Amino acid sequence: MIKLHRKKFLTAALCFMLAASAHLCVSASEVGALDEDMPPIPGEETQIETVGEESEISTEDGTVPDEETQPAEEEDIILDESGEEDIIDEEESETDTEDESEEESEEESESESESESEDETELILEVVEVTQYALDTDLVPIPEYDMSKVFFGDEYRFTQVDKKCAVVCSKEGCQVYEGKGDTYRVVGEMDYYGICYVLKDEEKEWVYIESGNVRGFVNRGDIVTGDVANRIISVRGDELTEARLTLAKTDNAAFTYTTTTVNQVVVDKVYALAAGSVNIYEQKKTTARVTGQLPEGGLCYILEDTGSDWVYVESGDARGFVQTGSLIRGDEAAARVAQSGEESFARAQVLISPRDNRACYYTLTSVQKASTSQTLRETIVNYALQFVGNPYVWGGTSLTHGADCSGFVQTIYAQFGYYIPRVTWDQAAYCQRIPISEALPGDLIFYFDGSTIYHVSMYIGNGAVVQAANSRAGIITSGIGGNAVYAGRVIQN
Repeated sequence: MIKLHRKKFLTAALCFMLAASAHLCVSASEVGALDEDMPPIPGEETQIETVGEESEISTEDGTVPDEETQPAEEEDIILDESGEEDIIDEEESETDTEDESEEESEEESESESESESEDETELILEVVEVTQYALDTDLVPIPEYDMSKVFFGDEYRFTQVDKKCAVVCSKEGCQVYEGKGDTYRVVGEMDYYGICYVLKDEEKEWVYIESGNVRGFVNRGDIVTGDVANRIISVRGDELTEARLTLAKTDNAAFTYTTTTVNQVVVDKVYALAAGSVNIYEQKKTTARVTGQLPEGGLCYILEDTGSDWVYVESGDARGFVQTGSLIRGDEAAARVAQSGEESFARAQVLISPRDNRACYYTLTSVQKASTSQTLRETIVNYALQFVGNPYVWGGTSLTHGADCSGFVQTIYAQFGYYIPRVTWDQAAYCQRIPISEALPGDLIFYFDGSTIYHVSMYIGNGAVVQAANSRAGIITSGIGGNAVYAGRVIQN
């Protein structure tokens, strides 16, 4: 008898849950908080429900899954007065409480009753069980997206940023890796109390740093930042050492993971004119590749190695080494430029693009600033990526507590003074439409189901996007995926 009543109770509860879910969907759409989920799991039957001018993707029974995922807790690392590291794991756990007044016979039969009602609950499990890899047949998430593969148009110059100091807290020192893991090549080594500067801090375990000529990833547990780091710096000062280079920066794939640095990048102009037709080489030898060519009388700027047989120059976007004897330098060059003006002189023809030129980052300095739009695009993408792992909430706009796809990109842009419409189809109409092949990091990607624009993501480069996918996956990075029809540009170059 108990089993019969419990089975009827579970059946009634199931019906109530489905009805309540459908009611919540209507309520959300009535208040204008609608935004669409990602395409359903392949093979799952769906239908488009239209409410006024808005539409949502729902399962055949009308339910919309809404399961929040909470961000994982991070380690708090502190350093005591003696310099010892103290790692504290803060873990919070939640336990479900049961009604103590429940009959003992019901507790004993609970497992058997759940088994008998397995068929009745199967539908709920099918609706809720949406894995991160089942969003779309072509939509495969990228667990660790390598921003060094992002190509920000033709801009390659670096931008100087404020210093965020970090100090090595491991007595054994630490290694700087080419990637986010200790299986990657070591590009540098740091001693205990070594100093570095954090350039990107959005991963739970790995931090991208710069120390001297070394740029790469260190384990978060090996360093301290913030007030602790600043206190150590104020006490120890000159005793703090920079990293030792163990891999040439031209061979370090992580060197351009970001195009930001704490060092000065814009320098004063030192003029030089080509005495004849002059080649710019990738190395200090005439057998090296020619990265650019200066016409006779062409203008370049000396950035490094003044006084040596070879000088490092920049002319337009051509960068590399020139034999000193082939240039007119010093007061004579400066006088000619002052008389005629810089704009009257020709610049070098680029033969190898900066991104393919191994001499491009011989120095990070330049006589001109990086493109404003390039810097802004990189900043926006980096800002958006720090919210990966946070929950999806239908109708939400919170980057920490939950947002839907259009709410996510709207809120990201608002942080940088760009105010775009709330829902996907209005955002699509607002943006400048461009082919996906021309998308740059920070542009939006729109998805079409045959009748309406139903989803939006933010392009981060190299065929990948960051997006608020759905209530199960949350905010993720992934491939562009199917049903993408065009890109939308908000930031004009």
